[in-house]
Amino acid sequence: MFLNDLTQTCLHTIRATTDIDPNSGALHTTVSVRRKSPDHHGIYVAHPISGIRVGRIHDMQRRVVESFGKANAGTGRVIAPFFPMRTTHLAADEIGANEYGDSKALFGATRAFTLQNRMDAILNSDAVLINFELKDDDGNYRLSKGIPFDYGWAAACGKPIVAVIPKDNPNWCPMLSACCTIADELDEGIASLSGMLAPASQDSVTWKVVAEVFEFGADASLDYIARLAMADARKHLEGERAIISIIPDGAGNPNWHGQVAQVSDWVLSDPGEAEYVVRRLIAA
Repeated sequence: MFLNDLTQTCLHTIRATTDIDPNSGALHTTVSVRRKSPDHHGIYVAHPISGIRVGRIHDMQRRVVESFGKANAGTGRVIAPFFPMRTTHLAADEIGANEYGDSKALFGATRAFTLQNRMDAILNSDAVLINFELKDDDGNYRLSKGIPFDYGWAAACGKPIVAVIPKDNPNWCPMLSACCTIADELDEGIASLSGMLAPASQDSVTWKVVAEVFEFGADASLDYIARLAMADARKHLEGERAIISIIPDGAGNPNWHGQVAQVSDWVLSDPGEAEYVVRRLIAA
Protein backbone atom coordinates (compact mmCIF):
# COMPACT_ATOMS: atom_id res chain seq x y z
CA MET A 1 0.00 0.00 0.00
CA PHE A 2 1.31 3.44 -0.94
CA LEU A 3 3.45 5.16 1.74
CA ASN A 4 2.62 2.42 4.22
CA ASP A 5 5.91 2.90 6.11
CA LEU A 6 5.96 6.72 6.11
CA THR A 7 5.37 7.83 9.70
CA GLN A 8 7.49 10.77 10.87
CA THR A 9 9.86 13.59 10.03
CA CYS A 10 11.80 15.80 12.41
CA LEU A 11 8.94 18.31 12.56
CA HIS A 12 5.84 16.34 11.62
CA THR A 13 3.86 13.24 12.24
CA ILE A 14 2.57 11.92 8.92
CA ARG A 15 -0.63 10.05 8.15
CA ALA A 16 -1.36 8.26 4.89
CA THR A 17 -4.88 6.86 4.45
CA THR A 18 -5.81 4.73 1.45
CA ASP A 19 -9.30 3.93 0.23
CA ILE A 20 -10.56 1.87 -2.70
CA ASP A 21 -12.88 3.62 -5.11
CA PRO A 22 -16.10 1.56 -4.96
CA ASN A 23 -16.87 1.97 -8.64
CA SER A 24 -13.47 1.58 -10.29
CA GLY A 25 -11.52 -0.42 -7.69
CA ALA A 26 -8.64 2.04 -8.03
CA LEU A 27 -6.60 3.22 -5.05
CA HIS A 28 -6.70 6.76 -3.67
CA THR A 29 -4.31 7.90 -0.94
CA THR A 30 -4.50 11.09 1.11
CA VAL A 31 -1.27 12.16 2.84
CA SER A 32 -1.58 14.56 5.78
CA VAL A 33 0.91 16.06 8.24
CA ARG A 34 0.61 17.40 11.78
CA ARG A 35 3.28 19.21 13.73
CA LYS A 36 4.65 17.07 16.56
CA SER A 37 4.82 19.92 19.06
CA PRO A 38 3.95 23.64 19.19
CA ASP A 39 7.63 24.24 20.03
CA HIS A 40 8.77 22.75 16.69
CA HIS A 41 9.15 25.48 14.06
CA GLY A 42 9.97 25.13 10.38
CA ILE A 43 11.62 28.01 8.53
CA TYR A 44 11.57 28.14 4.74
CA VAL A 45 14.75 29.72 3.35
CA ALA A 46 14.69 31.08 -0.20
CA HIS A 47 17.91 32.17 -1.89
CA PRO A 48 19.42 32.81 -5.34
CA ILE A 49 20.80 29.88 -7.33
CA SER A 50 21.83 31.22 -10.74
CA GLY A 51 25.56 30.98 -11.35
CA ILE A 52 26.29 29.62 -7.86
CA ARG A 53 28.09 26.32 -7.34
CA VAL A 54 26.44 23.72 -5.12
CA GLY A 55 29.33 23.81 -2.63
CA ARG A 56 28.82 27.53 -1.99
CA ILE A 57 25.07 27.03 -1.55
CA HIS A 58 25.73 24.29 1.02
CA ASP A 59 28.12 26.59 2.90
CA MET A 60 25.39 29.23 3.11
CA GLN A 61 22.84 26.66 4.27
CA ARG A 62 25.13 25.46 7.05
CA ARG A 63 25.60 29.05 8.19
CA VAL A 64 21.82 29.56 8.30
CA VAL A 65 21.34 26.44 10.43
CA GLU A 66 24.08 27.51 12.87
CA SER A 67 22.73 31.07 13.13
CA PHE A 68 19.20 29.90 13.90
CA GLY A 69 20.63 27.61 16.56
CA LYS A 70 22.46 30.48 18.26
CA ALA A 71 19.47 32.86 18.00
CA ASN A 72 17.16 30.32 19.67
CA ALA A 73 19.54 28.83 22.23
CA GLY A 74 17.86 28.37 25.60
CA THR A 75 14.34 29.03 24.30
CA GLY A 76 13.22 25.40 24.23
CA ARG A 77 12.34 25.78 20.57
CA VAL A 78 13.30 23.27 17.91
CA ILE A 79 14.11 25.27 14.76
CA ALA A 80 14.40 23.44 11.45
CA PRO A 81 15.46 25.62 8.51
CA PHE A 82 14.71 23.79 5.29
CA PHE A 83 15.52 24.66 1.72
CA PRO A 84 13.55 24.37 -1.51
CA MET A 85 14.32 22.12 -4.45
CA ARG A 86 16.55 24.71 -6.08
CA THR A 87 19.76 23.06 -7.34
CA THR A 88 18.54 20.05 -9.31
CA HIS A 89 19.57 21.60 -12.66
CA LEU A 90 23.25 21.51 -11.74
CA ALA A 91 25.51 18.76 -13.01
CA ALA A 92 26.98 16.34 -10.46
CA ASP A 93 30.54 17.44 -11.26
CA GLU A 94 29.87 21.07 -10.26
CA ILE A 95 31.51 20.92 -6.84
CA GLY A 96 29.58 18.27 -4.96
CA ALA A 97 26.66 16.06 -5.87
CA ASN A 98 23.20 17.41 -6.51
CA GLU A 99 21.36 18.33 -3.35
CA TYR A 100 18.56 15.83 -3.85
CA GLY A 101 20.21 13.06 -5.78
CA ASP A 102 18.04 11.50 -8.47
CA SER A 103 15.21 14.01 -8.19
CA LYS A 104 16.15 15.96 -11.33
CA ALA A 105 13.68 14.15 -13.60
CA LEU A 106 10.77 14.45 -11.15
CA PHE A 107 11.32 18.08 -10.23
CA GLY A 108 12.74 19.45 -13.47
CA ALA A 109 9.52 20.93 -14.83
CA THR A 110 8.67 24.48 -13.82
CA ARG A 111 5.26 23.47 -12.49
CA ALA A 112 6.66 20.80 -10.19
CA PHE A 113 9.58 23.04 -9.25
CA THR A 114 7.37 25.95 -8.13
CA LEU A 115 4.87 23.66 -6.44
CA GLN A 116 7.66 22.30 -4.26
CA ASN A 117 8.49 25.86 -3.21
CA ARG A 118 4.85 26.65 -2.52
CA MET A 119 4.29 23.51 -0.45
CA ASP A 120 7.40 24.36 1.61
CA ALA A 121 6.55 28.03 2.03
CA ILE A 122 2.84 27.60 2.75
CA LEU A 123 2.40 24.23 4.40
CA ASN A 124 5.55 23.37 6.34
CA SER A 125 6.89 26.71 7.52
CA ASP A 126 6.04 29.01 10.39
CA ALA A 127 8.07 31.83 8.84
CA VAL A 128 10.08 32.59 5.71
CA LEU A 129 13.61 33.92 5.28
CA ILE A 130 14.62 35.46 1.96
CA ASN A 131 18.41 35.57 1.70
CA PHE A 132 19.68 37.82 -1.09
CA GLU A 133 23.23 37.98 0.31
CA LEU A 134 24.54 35.33 -2.10
CA LYS A 135 26.49 36.63 -5.10
CA ASP A 136 27.16 34.48 -8.12
CA ASP A 137 30.54 32.86 -8.70
CA ASP A 138 31.72 36.00 -10.55
CA GLY A 139 30.99 38.17 -7.50
CA ASN A 140 27.80 39.80 -8.82
CA TYR A 141 24.24 39.99 -7.52
CA ARG A 142 21.70 38.58 -9.98
CA LEU A 143 18.05 39.45 -10.43
CA SER A 144 15.73 36.58 -9.37
CA LYS A 145 12.27 36.32 -10.91
CA GLY A 146 11.52 33.15 -8.94
CA ILE A 147 11.93 34.43 -5.38
CA PRO A 148 8.98 36.88 -5.64
CA PHE A 149 6.79 33.78 -5.92
CA ASP A 150 8.16 32.65 -2.56
CA TYR A 151 7.49 35.84 -0.64
CA GLY A 152 4.27 36.54 -2.55
CA TRP A 153 2.79 33.16 -1.58
CA ALA A 154 4.01 33.46 1.99
CA ALA A 155 2.66 36.99 2.42
CA ALA A 156 -0.77 35.94 1.13
CA CYS A 157 -0.82 33.24 3.82
CA GLY A 158 0.10 35.65 6.60
CA LYS A 159 3.56 34.19 7.28
CA PRO A 160 6.21 36.34 8.99
CA ILE A 161 8.87 37.11 6.37
CA VAL A 162 12.31 38.67 6.71
CA ALA A 163 14.31 39.61 3.63
CA VAL A 164 18.08 39.96 3.99
CA ILE A 165 19.06 42.27 1.16
CA PRO A 166 22.14 44.51 0.81
CA LYS A 167 21.44 48.09 -0.25
CA ASP A 168 22.99 47.69 -3.72
CA ASN A 169 21.07 44.49 -4.52
CA PRO A 170 18.90 44.66 -7.69
CA ASN A 171 16.16 42.48 -6.17
CA TRP A 172 14.80 45.30 -4.04
CA CYS A 173 11.29 46.39 -5.09
CA PRO A 174 8.37 48.10 -3.32
CA MET A 175 6.49 44.79 -2.98
CA LEU A 176 9.47 43.21 -1.22
CA SER A 177 9.42 45.87 1.49
CA ALA A 178 5.61 45.66 1.67
CA CYS A 179 5.70 41.89 2.26
CA CYS A 180 8.85 41.59 4.36
CA THR A 181 10.77 43.01 7.27
CA ILE A 182 14.09 44.15 5.77
CA ALA A 183 17.50 43.31 7.25
CA ASP A 184 20.94 44.28 5.94
CA GLU A 185 22.81 41.19 7.15
CA LEU A 186 22.02 37.49 7.56
CA ASP A 187 22.54 37.05 11.32
CA GLU A 188 20.49 40.20 11.97
CA GLY A 189 17.69 38.85 9.78
CA ILE A 190 17.67 35.48 11.50
CA ALA A 191 17.55 37.10 14.94
CA SER A 192 14.67 39.30 13.80
CA LEU A 193 12.73 36.37 12.33
CA SER A 194 13.27 34.27 15.47
CA GLY A 195 11.68 37.07 17.49
CA MET A 196 8.59 36.93 15.27
CA LEU A 197 7.86 33.26 15.95
CA ALA A 198 4.72 33.28 18.03
CA PRO A 199 4.26 30.42 20.52
CA ALA A 200 1.68 28.02 19.14
CA SER A 201 -1.03 26.44 21.22
CA GLN A 202 -1.63 22.71 21.26
CA ASP A 203 -5.08 23.40 19.81
CA SER A 204 -3.46 24.84 16.68
CA VAL A 205 -1.67 21.57 15.89
CA THR A 206 -4.05 20.19 13.26
CA TRP A 207 -3.79 17.83 10.32
CA LYS A 208 -3.12 19.37 6.91
CA VAL A 209 -3.37 17.55 3.60
CA VAL A 210 -0.09 17.53 1.69
CA ALA A 211 -1.04 15.40 -1.30
CA GLU A 212 -3.74 13.28 -2.87
CA VAL A 213 -2.45 10.34 -4.90
CA PHE A 214 -4.59 8.61 -7.56
CA GLU A 215 -3.49 5.20 -8.82
CA PHE A 216 -5.27 4.62 -12.11
CA GLY A 217 -5.76 0.98 -13.09
CA ALA A 218 -5.84 -0.71 -16.47
CA ASP A 219 -9.58 -0.20 -17.02
CA ALA A 220 -11.15 3.08 -18.02
CA SER A 221 -13.13 4.66 -15.20
CA LEU A 222 -15.16 7.83 -15.52
CA ASP A 223 -15.94 7.60 -11.80
CA TYR A 224 -12.28 7.87 -10.83
CA ILE A 225 -11.67 10.76 -13.23
CA ALA A 226 -14.55 12.57 -11.53
CA ARG A 227 -12.90 11.97 -8.12
CA LEU A 228 -9.70 13.50 -9.50
CA ALA A 229 -11.70 16.56 -10.59
CA MET A 230 -13.17 16.84 -7.09
CA ALA A 231 -9.64 16.80 -5.63
CA ASP A 232 -8.64 19.59 -8.00
CA ALA A 233 -11.62 21.65 -6.79
CA ARG A 234 -10.59 21.05 -3.16
CA LYS A 235 -7.08 22.20 -4.02
CA HIS A 236 -8.34 25.48 -5.41
CA LEU A 237 -10.79 26.03 -2.55
CA GLU A 238 -8.58 24.91 0.34
CA GLY A 239 -5.02 24.90 -1.04
CA GLU A 240 -2.13 23.09 0.63
CA ARG A 241 -2.10 19.91 -1.44
CA ALA A 242 -0.50 18.44 -4.51
CA ILE A 243 -2.29 16.10 -6.91
CA ILE A 244 -0.30 13.11 -8.13
CA SER A 245 -1.63 10.65 -10.70
CA ILE A 246 -0.03 7.24 -11.13
CA ILE A 247 -0.84 6.10 -14.67
CA PRO A 248 1.01 3.02 -15.96
CA ASP A 249 1.80 3.18 -19.68
CA GLY A 250 1.17 6.93 -19.80
CA ALA A 251 -0.84 7.95 -22.85
CA GLY A 252 -1.41 4.27 -23.63
CA ASN A 253 -3.53 3.83 -20.50
CA PRO A 254 -7.33 3.83 -21.04
CA ASN A 255 -7.67 6.55 -18.38
CA TRP A 256 -5.29 8.95 -20.09
CA HIS A 257 -6.78 12.30 -21.04
CA GLY A 258 -5.28 15.75 -21.53
CA GLN A 259 -7.25 17.19 -18.62
CA VAL A 260 -6.03 14.43 -16.30
CA ALA A 261 -2.47 15.53 -17.08
CA GLN A 262 -3.32 19.23 -16.67
CA VAL A 263 -5.06 18.75 -13.31
CA SER A 264 -2.21 16.63 -11.94
CA ASP A 265 0.94 18.27 -10.62
CA TRP A 266 2.78 15.03 -11.35
CA VAL A 267 1.86 12.20 -13.73
CA LEU A 268 4.02 9.21 -12.81
CA SER A 269 4.29 5.57 -13.83
CA ASP A 270 4.67 3.80 -10.48
CA PRO A 271 4.00 4.29 -6.73
CA GLY A 272 7.70 4.41 -5.89
CA GLU A 273 8.15 7.64 -7.82
CA ALA A 274 5.06 9.08 -6.17
CA GLU A 275 6.40 8.21 -2.71
CA TYR A 276 9.65 10.00 -3.53
CA VAL A 277 7.75 13.15 -4.57
CA VAL A 278 5.59 13.12 -1.43
CA ARG A 279 8.65 12.75 0.79
CA ARG A 280 10.12 15.87 -0.83
CA LEU A 281 6.85 17.78 -0.44
CA ILE A 282 6.84 17.16 3.31
CA ALA A 283 10.60 17.87 3.53
CA ALA A 284 11.20 14.38 4.89
